[in-house]
Amino acid sequence: MVSKIFKVIYTGLLLLAAFPSIGQQGTILVSGVVSDKDTREPLAYITVQFAGIASGGIITDSLGRFRFRSRQTAGSLRLSSVGYQTTNYPFTSDTAPNLAIFLSPDPNNLQEVTVSSKRKRYRNKNNPAVELIRQVIARRDSNNARTRDDYGFKKYEKLTLSLALAKDKDSQSWLLRKYPFLKTGMDTSGVAGKSLVPVYLHEKSTWNAFEEQKATKPIILGQNQSRIDQYLDEDGFDEFLEKIYGEPDLYDNDITLGNRRFLSPIAQTAPLFYQYYLQDTIKNVQPQLIKVNVLPRNKEDALLTGFLYVTLDGTYAVKRADFTISEKANINWLNDLKLSVEYRAEMTGRYYLSRSTMSMQLGIFKDGIGVFGQKTYIIDGYAQSGNYPYALESYVKKEGAVAGEIDRPEQLSAIDQQALNNVDSLKHSRSFRKSMALGAFALSGYAPMGPLEFGPFSSFYSFNSVEGSRLKVGARTSELFSRRVVLDGYLAYGTRDQRTKYGLGMTVSLTDSSIYRFPVRSVSIRYNNDIQIPGQELSFLTEDNILLSFRRGNNNKMWYSQKWQFEYLHETTGHLAFKLGYRNQKIAPAGILVFESTSQNNTRLRVDQLTTSELYSELRWAPHETFFQGKRYRRPIINGYPVYTLRAAFGLKGLMGGQYNYQRFTLNVSKRFFLSQLGFSDVTAEAGIVLGSLPFPLLTIHRANQSYSNQLQSYNLMNNLEFISNRYASLHIQHSFNGFFLNKIPLIKKLKIREMLTVKLLSGALDKSSLPGYHSNLLLLPSTPEGNRLSGSLGQAPYIEGGLGVSNIFKFLRVDVV
Repeated sequence: MVSKIFKVIYTGLLLLAAFPSIGQQGTILVSGVVSDKDTREPLAYITVQFAGIASGGIITDSLGRFRFRSRQTAGSLRLSSVGYQTTNYPFTSDTAPNLAIFLSPDPNNLQEVTVSSKRKRYRNKNNPAVELIRQVIARRDSNNARTRDDYGFKKYEKLTLSLALAKDKDSQSWLLRKYPFLKTGMDTSGVAGKSLVPVYLHEKSTWNAFEEQKATKPIILGQNQSRIDQYLDEDGFDEFLEKIYGEPDLYDNDITLGNRRFLSPIAQTAPLFYQYYLQDTIKNVQPQLIKVNVLPRNKEDALLTGFLYVTLDGTYAVKRADFTISEKANINWLNDLKLSVEYRAEMTGRYYLSRSTMSMQLGIFKDGIGVFGQKTYIIDGYAQSGNYPYALESYVKKEGAVAGEIDRPEQLSAIDQQALNNVDSLKHSRSFRKSMALGAFALSGYAPMGPLEFGPFSSFYSFNSVEGSRLKVGARTSELFSRRVVLDGYLAYGTRDQRTKYGLGMTVSLTDSSIYRFPVRSVSIRYNNDIQIPGQELSFLTEDNILLSFRRGNNNKMWYSQKWQFEYLHETTGHLAFKLGYRNQKIAPAGILVFESTSQNNTRLRVDQLTTSELYSELRWAPHETFFQGKRYRRPIINGYPVYTLRAAFGLKGLMGGQYNYQRFTLNVSKRFFLSQLGFSDVTAEAGIVLGSLPFPLLTIHRANQSYSNQLQSYNLMNNLEFISNRYASLHIQHSFNGFFLNKIPLIKKLKIREMLTVKLLSGALDKSSLPGYHSNLLLLPSTPEGNRLSGSLGQAPYIEGGLGVSNIFKFLRVDVV
């Protein structure tokens, strides 16, 4: 009996070996784009199935694309849709991965139909479409695969950028005349009315694991990018584009695009902002789907419009969605947006985002040169912890492993490959290098000249009440001098005080990379002999910027500072940064400011200068921080995660001439809160204390702003040196409504302006330890020659400053009433 069974098994194995197509039949990728034969525009929602088979099939996405795997190596596809002629299109294993199919309109289905009825008021109550969506919302978490504690997946992402030229004017374009090689491989069918010139490509494959719903560090399996590198930092550029395009997932409450968040149509509050209409039932797929039309209640709101495809098997899961954004939405520079997402059920029946494609047309003018970008995510290999594919486990165990080749789930298109060729040609173009140098100068303010960069040009000339006209010239070394060592310096002169100011510095990287390459580990030494405004703290601007020369009131309370500083900086990949340094400073009064103390017989004694010697440290933690990293600067990209900063300083009397012992501590916490359709709030809380009996220049001088530039962390109606404390607490809130109210007012909504609300609270005290009245050796608080006090403590009442503003005026101006 056993021998007979063995013979049957052996015979079966021989048959499988003799007919490999039966036992080892493979699959091929069938994919392509379906377009209108006349207009060449991509066609969405076209049913694609095998000819002669009534069941099964898929539908094209918002960009007319489809893809699936087939065991048939040849055959015909049947394409059908209302309004178009049904077409059978043959394919073979060679042509299947990249089909271009054009459908002709069916004149028999395009007869004119007139529908006349009284428009009914839309209501959520007793609305079957809304009831369906409520079922989707109720099961959103149970259908979401990312609510599991431990899982992993492989993700491929590709971003392409192209210059978009008006098709009827591309022959007259100065860009193509200047760089004629860009005409090669130009895409004239991807976007209606536009010719696309590919200039950027970045693709990356990563393994992503989550433990207790917290992401571990992604493992890079491979990446490829067209890079310029001479004038741009592409890594910082990548971070910026990552912020712009985000990773859209409808199962999240909001979809992040740039600094805007779009409410998901299946969020808890979505029925308050969206309208839903049942459109169709799709029966030739499994599970069957119901098509739901989604529209914003207010067309001016930043909401999605398009179609949801919901399963009809009782799970009420979103299987697919195709969306655009209304042209009337209050979004700058965005001329068009299309978003297509697909979901797939994993082993437990929950759904995960398997593919998303987002395309945007950006431009200052709708008919001018714009930028067309397309970001694609493809996710597969979704697995529970402990069941990761063996081939990927080796990468997970060997952190930082990078494969040389990218395992692409689909091949690069011709236009993607052309992006690599175009960038390579541009890098060898002399005129392009000159244009990039000019652009780098405009962004950084420094003009490159070999190993030196001169600037910043915004500070070449400025003026103030003490110096009069201030003339300044500065320079720093570039990477042509050294990647690890940066020298910088400047020379300035005031025509009124007739004093020369200068500064010198050197920074050395302790790693093999640039001192600007994250994570940084460096030491620096610096000397400055210059003038300062007490208490002023600016964001992204230098004190002598020409724009800050225009101020309210009289800016005549300053001091001269001579400062030596040595600092060690250490950043970690976990975005924990530590500073440790030593600072020696001498300050002398300038303008109407004088340093005076009283003797025992109440006579006033003039003090020429104060000397401090201090050790200081700073601990900063910014979890999940992203930033735009330029060649010589860094700009944070606010992503909603908090930033914690703890500072401490210890004054040492007797060391290097130091006159005072003291301790200073400050804690600062900042975070952006996203409130979906209501906009977002930037919140900063800070508290500080100074221990020791000290003269007023060494206490906390609250940040005043007498310029006309709005500074979030400063007080815009406070005068310089007006309030001084040795302990304080503050709370700053700035909220942007993103046009939530103004978008609903007729006529005004056409301006696309946005509302701003600002509240700043400050409470502080100056106790007896540093009051001149209790200590005769302390400096008197500043006053005018007539005896009117210029500075003092806040007292019992807190300082409160509020403001209402309007932003997005001409898309870049903001005006506040404070």
